Parts: sequence; C-alpha cells; structure tokens
Amino acid sequence: MAPYPAVRLLIIVILGILGGVNFPFSLKGWLLCSALSLAVLLGSLLYETFKHKGATPVFLSALSYTLFVFFSFAACGTFQINCLPSNGLLQFNGKTVLLYGCVDGRPELSEKGAGWLMDVEEVFENGRKVKIHDRAKVFLRTSGSLPIEVNKGDMVRVKGKLDLIPEAANRGEYNPRSAARLKQVAVQLYCAGPWLVQHEGESRLNAFEHYIVLPVYNYMMKSLEKLIPAGQEQRLAAGVLIGEKESMSEEVFESFKLTGTAHILAVSGLNVGLLAFAIHICLQRLKVTATGRWAAFALFAFILLVYCYVTGNSASVQRAAFMSLVLVGGETFGRKTYPINSLAFADFLILLLNPLDLLNPGFLMTNGAVLAILVIYPRFISPQRKGCGFFKSAGYVLLSSFMVTIAAIIGVSPVIACYFGTFSLISFLANIPVVLFSNLLMYDLVPMLILNLVSPYAASFFASSSFFFAVLTLKSARFFSTLPFASISFKPDATEVWLYYAILGAILIFSYRKAWGKLAVSFLFGMNLLFWYSFIIYPHPVAPDMVTVNLGKNLAILFSSGSETVLIDAGRGEPHDQKRIEQQLDEYGLAAPKAVVQFYTPDSLIKKVPARFHMQQDSTKLSLPSMFIIRPGDRVLKLWSRKRSLLMVSGTSRLKEAELYKADIALLWIYRFADKQQQQLRSWLNYAHPKYCILIPGSFLSHSHLAAMQRFVAIHPGLEIRRKTRQVVVP
Repeated sequence: MAPYPAVRLLIIVILGILGGVNFPFSLKGWLLCSALSLAVLLGSLLYETFKHKGATPVFLSALSYTLFVFFSFAACGTFQINCLPSNGLLQFNGKTVLLYGCVDGRPELSEKGAGWLMDVEEVFENGRKVKIHDRAKVFLRTSGSLPIEVNKGDMVRVKGKLDLIPEAANRGEYNPRSAARLKQVAVQLYCAGPWLVQHEGESRLNAFEHYIVLPVYNYMMKSLEKLIPAGQEQRLAAGVLIGEKESMSEEVFESFKLTGTAHILAVSGLNVGLLAFAIHICLQRLKVTATGRWAAFALFAFILLVYCYVTGNSASVQRAAFMSLVLVGGETFGRKTYPINSLAFADFLILLLNPLDLLNPGFLMTNGAVLAILVIYPRFISPQRKGCGFFKSAGYVLLSSFMVTIAAIIGVSPVIACYFGTFSLISFLANIPVVLFSNLLMYDLVPMLILNLVSPYAASFFASSSFFFAVLTLKSARFFSTLPFASISFKPDATEVWLYYAILGAILIFSYRKAWGKLAVSFLFGMNLLFWYSFIIYPHPVAPDMVTVNLGKNLAILFSSGSETVLIDAGRGEPHDQKRIEQQLDEYGLAAPKAVVQFYTPDSLIKKVPARFHMQQDSTKLSLPSMFIIRPGDRVLKLWSRKRSLLMVSGTSRLKEAELYKADIALLWIYRFADKQQQQLRSWLNYAHPKYCILIPGSFLSHSHLAAMQRFVAIHPGLEIRRKTRQVVVP
C-alpha cells in the first residue's frame, strides 16, 4: 500500500461517512470526538517536532490523524443526512406559497414539464414575507418544451403548493424522498403552469459561468438543433455530448436499460476520457519545453473545467476529470502516477465537496466500472506485441474492447442489480456495438462543433456522420432489447453485494500472486457464504393475502390464496406497468398470476397480460382450484379464497346490506362524500363489519369532500384512505 496513500485516506473517509449516516450518534458527539482527536494530533506533532527525531511518525500521531479524518467526515455525513433548517420550508407544508430564490443547477426537461432545485431566500404566504435559507424541488407543469427561459443562477418567483417529497410508490422502487435527502431537500413545490413563474433580479452566475460556460452550452445546443435533424437521433447526440437525456422517449430509454447500455445516455467517465485523450493528443506539440508542458496542462485543465460545468458537474464527470488531471499533472511534474491512486484521490476530492455522493448509485457504478477495468482487465489480456500485422492488430483491438466491457460488467453489475433490481444477460454483447457506435458519434460531434465556428458547410459532413452513428446506436440497442431474456429481475441486498466484492477481491489478490490453491478455496468458501446467506440467514418474504400496486393514478390489486394469485386490473397496460407488477410479485414472494380480472382496466388491455385465465367485463364468475370470483352487480367484484374474502365496489350507492356484500377486506371507490354518501357507508359498515376497509378517492373528488372523508376515517377505526405513495398490505 506504500504507493497508494490516497487509497488509505479514502478508506478512512468512506468508513467515516458510513458511520455518520448509519450510526445513531448525535452531531455534537461527532464534533466533540473530532475536536479531541485534533487536539491529540496537534500535541503529538509538537512532541515529534521537539522530542522525537525519527523518520516515521509516532503511533499516536498516526492514530489521532486517522480518528480526526474519520470523525470529521462522520460529522459531515450526519449533518447532511439528518439536519434540516429549524426555520425552514417544512413549516409551510401543505400550503400554497410564493417562493423567491435562485435556480440551482440546470433544469431537467421532460414531456410533462421541467424540474429544478431552488435555493429559497423568501417565502410569501397570506400576505406575510418570511426570510429563510432552505432548498426546494420545483416542478413546473408544461406541455412540450419549456416556454420560458429558466437557467442555472436565475432569480425567480414561483407560486404553487408545497408538499413533502413523496416516498416510493411501491416496495423496492425508486424512493424520491431518500434521493432528495442526499441533496438536502425535503419539500417540493408543484407549479401549475409557466404563468406562475416570474424572473426577478440579476442572475447569480459568476463571471466564469456567465461569460464562458453558458455561451458554450447555448452554442452546443443550437449547433445540435441546426445540424442534426430533430428526433431521437438528436436527443441521443445531446445525451452523449452534454447529458441532455431527459427528453428521450420512454421506449428508447427502456431499450438501453434492458441491454445494460443506459450509461451512454449520460455524460460519464468514458465521455470525459475520450475528450481528454483527444485534447492530450492535440497538445503534444506544446510539450517539447518545460514552459510548453505547463501551458499544455493549464489549457487541458481549463477545457476539462468548462466541459464539467457544461455537462452539469455530475459525480462521474468530476471523477473522470480529477483523475485525468492527476494523471496529466503527474506527467507535467515528471512523477510516476498510479491509476488506482489517482482514482482514489479523485474520489476523495468529490467526497470532500459532498460526502453524501458516496450514497449516490452513479458514484458507485462509475467507480465499480473504472476500478474493474484497472484491476481485472489486465488479467484478461496481455499487452500487444510490437510488429504485428494489420489483421492481428485489428483483432487485438476488438478483443480488448470486448474484455474491457466484460471487466466493467463484472465491476458494476451488483450495484445495478442492488439499486434497480435488474440484471442484463446480454449486456456484454450489447455494449460492444452500442459503445463503439456511441464513441464514434462522440468523435464526430467534437469536430462538428469546432468546424461550425468557421464553416457550417464543412460541419455538416460530420453532422451527417454523427446522425448515421446515432441511428446505428439506436438500432443496436433496440435489436438487443427485443431478444428473449434480455434482462432478469434480480435484487441482492447490501450484504450480498459486499460478499460479492470481497470474493472478487480475494480472487484477484491470489491470481496476481499465482496462488491457485488459495484462489480456489476463496472462491468455494465465498460461494458457500452466498448460498447459506441467501437461503438461511436472509429472510425470505412471506406472501401476503392482498397487496395493492400503485401505478400512478391507477391501481392494481394482487389477491393470493397462498398457492394461486389473481391480478385485478393492470393500469394502462403498458410494459412499464406490467414490469412494476412483476417486481411486486417478486418483492412479496407471490406466484405469477393465474388469472387477470377486469374492474377498471379495459378488456383490450386485460387480454394482453400473460395469464391462464382472463375474466373480462362481461364474465360473471371464474372458478379456480383455491379461489372463486363473481360479479354480484355492475362495478362490484367479490373474491373468496380459503383464508380471506375481498369485496371491491365502485361508489357507495352500490353498497347493499346482503351476504354477498360482506368481506374481510373491502376496497371502496368514493366519488362524492356528502351526507348521503356518509350515511350509506356508515350503514354498510354497521352491517358488514370488514376487518380492513380501504377508501379510494376518485380523481375528481373535491377538497371539501376529501376533508370530510378524512374526518370520517378519523372517528371510524379500521378505515384507511388510499395514498399513491403507500401500499396496502394485508398479511
């Protein structure tokens, strides 16, 4: 570890951040421990200066330094993940307010609208103005592209309703609240339209961002719009070049996701590495003198800095830029650099700026991929010999590309599976053409932008080539995504991921030492640990009797008898909805649906769901070995299993005091909740006495009727109102 001081430091930093985030220790406690360790460190350094004359530091100095770094980063992690402003935006939760502040970061555009983070300075509510310092997530509802200019650094006033950022709609899915906490944001503001956004005050961009970064960004976007025809090809080029991937269609994004190639849609270390390599080659002529080397390094750093700001300064871009600067800087200083140490130093700088980036899946994936390429790739293929012919050289290049892809997949797949619950079976094949064509696309876009400054006609040739490679990239992704078993659902927990990397590390260490016996023992021992943990220690889910699946405004219900499962409704019938339902089946240990029953979803969509039986709207009954289903009336559904019964009714007017309308679990759709509906529901509850009763508000239920429903539920135990971000699970 002597040549890797940054690695040793990074390990301490990572342990400190994890300790601060996961251990229930107060911020004051961490700060006190940090101050004590700093005092001991300063005292030991004074002792070394005046008393101890050895070449190595005393043990107390090394220990106190390690503890100081650990406690300091633990305090930072605790502060950022747990501490909110005492007089912040949470006090206005649920209210319609007017926020004034600065746009932080580049707005993300989509088909539904635009979203951005905002550093709030003032809140206007009911005629009073409150000065605060907090952050909010803003979503502006628009149709199509953003009709007003909102850029980083703009001072704006935005009016809308302030709410807590929602949690995951279903178990195991993306959690917006947890992701927002990593950015120190707890609330979001929904703005109904652009007429509720007003610019006021001068931009807060510094001179570098205002006069260099923003013009470069605008020039790149206008060049893409002018030279490349509108469509998915142009959007792909924007994603590869500057990270503008939000406007891509869901179908295209899903094809990249299924094939494990979605990383090319965002600016990553690969893009920065390609750019750094091109700049490095172009500046070779300056490096013949000492002054030229320093000038080349300064220009190299400036170009990377501008590109990082233009692309949004993501963790992957910062990591690649820092690593490139360390490697080129070592060459400029005339010192030997170690890639792994450079990677660790780049990570340290990123975590120094924002410790919670350690919990960002993008940070973990880029590091896993790069570290695997640096460590695993040399074990797959030896350096090319000199004097090889053209065909051997071409074959070596293709083989190297394949092995780099394999190494990256080995390093990053567990993180992808842990966070996103999918594993691509064909990613090692799909990455070869997709990454190749996207790299060629990148290499065409750079000269296109440069030539467009002097000759749009000359730039058009590179634009045509860029369009061609964009088409090939999209077609490659779509082809591989249509293959059967392109990806499988697989979601290991954190312990299994750590075990995987521990086994991989042991195998690499023993392979470098050529200790094949120890390598085999390590592999077999690790596989045994994973096996026994997965089947004995890790608790397998116990299938519930009923679970709801939130699909936005729509709702699907999974009803189980233990041996059989029935799916009621399927959302909009889109592949994304079906995939979410399948994920919930895996999460709760339920069998694949044997039957699909129509309640709200149209018959045309019900028939597309894979199942043995399809009970459509005109069907009145369905009998299964362990379940029986009937329709007692219009918009009424009754299900029996050996353990439970389920009743689903649309509207209180359809409730009847009859035996068929009794059930253990009841789901009632409510569209009005005036005195008449309250009396109908109260009368039915007194007759049926369900154990679980869930009221589902209709889309057009008024605020006054919703408030009346909430008061009704408060005085009637056993009732619950369905929320779009909370599942109902009946064990």
